[in-house]
Amino acid sequence: MKSDHNYKITLLSDVSMQSKLFKDSLERGIELDVQLASLDDLESLVAEDSSFLGDYVLIDYNYFDDSGIEQYNLIRQGTNLSTKEIVINCPKDVASSQLFKWRNLVGVFYVDDEIGLLLKGMSKIMQDEMWLSRKVAQDYIEHFRSTNSVTTSQTYANLTKREKEIMRLLGHGASNLQIADELFVSENTVKTHLHNIFKKINAKNRLQALLWANNNIGLEERA
Repeated sequence: MKSDHNYKITLLSDVSMQSKLFKDSLERGIELDVQLASLDDLESLVAEDSSFLGDYVLIDYNYFDDSGIEQYNLIRQGTNLSTKEIVINCPKDVASSQLFKWRNLVGVFYVDDEIGLLLKGMSKIMQDEMWLSRKVAQDYIEHFRSTNSVTTSQTYANLTKREKEIMRLLGHGASNLQIADELFVSENTVKTHLHNIFKKINAKNRLQALLWANNNIGLEERA
């Protein structure tokens, strides 16, 4: 999986034979260098190079307790980077709320996922998509909805009346077919509108559009 970009990727885990083998497998699969670092070394590494975390950071779920997450977030905030966070080795039964401690979460891979699935997900993530299960994605949306108090942005105000209707229904979890039935239009018409909306709000997919909505549309507009 050769990327068109030279992304900088960091793996945060214990420095062990297992993590080094995983790092090597990942590098071969994505054809990019991956730098391995422990949490204990992270502060000094970032102090030497503020861009150390890079574009993506893979976080070994089993390696971090609550104090480790807090330590990481403090270091991360000091970098002013928009590093995207990918959780690996995640237990299948983990509560979604545990995952939202990572502020810029774009992907979750579970402890029993094969390396091939991880590589497929990494490919999607590096194309500006997200790799979350349907349940985690829905919980993510609800989490932002309950914690963010936002005012409606000018970009949303500039959408057409029909585009706003579609965004409202999308935010309620409606499928393309359900939106079409609600608005008495064809499913192809809905797809065309969504394509135009995504271009206007710079979203690549429905989940990105939903997350954009939660940061740019006031609650009074979503009813």
